[in-house]
Amino acid sequence: MTQSKTERANYVFGVKEYGDGTPWIMLESSGKGLEVLGNGFVGFELREGTSLRDAEALADTLRRNVTTITYTSFLP
Repeated sequence: MTQSKTERANYVFGVKEYGDGTPWIMLESSGKGLEVLGNGFVGFELREGTSLRDAEALADTLRRNVTTITYTSFLP
């Protein structure tokens, strides 16, 4: 039987922009983050041509529907 360890943490989906104005979505920790990320973060690249308005709408949908981010590791 495989053993695993699962971490759960609360994150918010925030919209950011690159220097050229291209939007992307970042997981921003709203408390203790996932250990696996250390001092890093997870970002979501959006399809080319996605507007800032569409990125905000997507982030809003994610905020309303995703409650927790999880990471599961399998133990030897």
